[in-house]
Amino acid sequence: MGNILRDLGKLQEAELSQRRAIELKPNFAKANEALGLVLLEKNEYDLSLMYFSESAKLLNDQIEKNSNNQRFKVISKAKIEHDIEQFEYLASKNYGNKKFTDLALLYKKVASEINWPSDTSLITLNDKYQSLLKDSYNRLVHILEAPKLKEVINNSLNVEQITNDYFNDEFGLTYIDNFLSSKAIKSLRDFLLESTIWFNVKQNGYVGTFLREGFANPLIIQIANELKTKFPKIFKNYPINHIWAFKYDSRSKNKKSSLKGINVHADFAAINVNFWITPKKANLNPKSGGLIVYDVEAPKEWNFNTFNNDEQRIRKELKKSKGNTKVIPYNENRAVIFNSNLFHETDSYEFKEGYENRRINVTLLFGRRKVN
Repeated sequence: MGNILRDLGKLQEAELSQRRAIELKPNFAKANEALGLVLLEKNEYDLSLMYFSESAKLLNDQIEKNSNNQRFKVISKAKIEHDIEQFEYLASKNYGNKKFTDLALLYKKVASEINWPSDTSLITLNDKYQSLLKDSYNRLVHILEAPKLKEVINNSLNVEQITNDYFNDEFGLTYIDNFLSSKAIKSLRDFLLESTIWFNVKQNGYVGTFLREGFANPLIIQIANELKTKFPKIFKNYPINHIWAFKYDSRSKNKKSSLKGINVHADFAAINVNFWITPKKANLNPKSGGLIVYDVEAPKEWNFNTFNNDEQRIRKELKKSKGNTKVIPYNENRAVIFNSNLFHETDSYEFKEGYENRRINVTLLFGRRKVN
């Protein structure tokens, strides 16, 4: 009921329903996430962070270890390789290096014993490997703090020019270089490199993290809120809808052809902000690695599953393009702001080997998609 009320924009009633759900079942992680999203839309940021934190804690709790939660069972070769690299990276940072060195060795042993069907195919861990990895796989083993800062959006941005560029595009599109302050991008990059929050395993080989799982932190909420404040003509009174991040294998097509970015889709929002935080020196092809934004909007009558997942139908719709598709190359600290109705996908990418060189993008969604 709370989710339906939120979809209808009845946030006060939605909040009451979500709170009632939590009263009925205090350890219900989804209800805590749902309440966090309602509070996010109501601009009650500190309170929303509290419920996202509770959601992450409940998903991570010991009582969940013997549950049927797929988060602790589903894995791919690309995912376990990511986790091995992250444990080795944490060991190099002297965060109890024996602990993380031992975890890396354990994961390497498991990886060597599994007969992987491909780099990206999703498989279910058998009972033996679930038992071996139960204390660490997709657990909040290590979280770095990402507190608010004095300034997060670069204060030298030309707000008027950026705003004009956005509205001069037929559908609404522009991009910003040097988007975040140097302190903000370093803090966020450190958080995303070090925090063991990458629990969403994708079939294309990349991994994701969402607010409900541990990504919620004061800094990312501050970035989203300051965007609204700095560019009021673009973001109007749109609330923060959702936030997530994806991290990719360094190799998209030269060594592992099954690894790729996000397929073409549109998002259920009014405005989409997609920004990149990996150092530009990691990108081996400066002309690619970014985002393709098509000059075609998802039809208003399409439902979420169609405009977000039905690639065959979307490709047919893209034939209506006027030839004004934008390919925005990758650049460190570059943010792309565009109308969320526009179809878009990750461009082909080729980054250097190594954990710190993995391509990371963050997505901020604002408002709701208009259907009439």
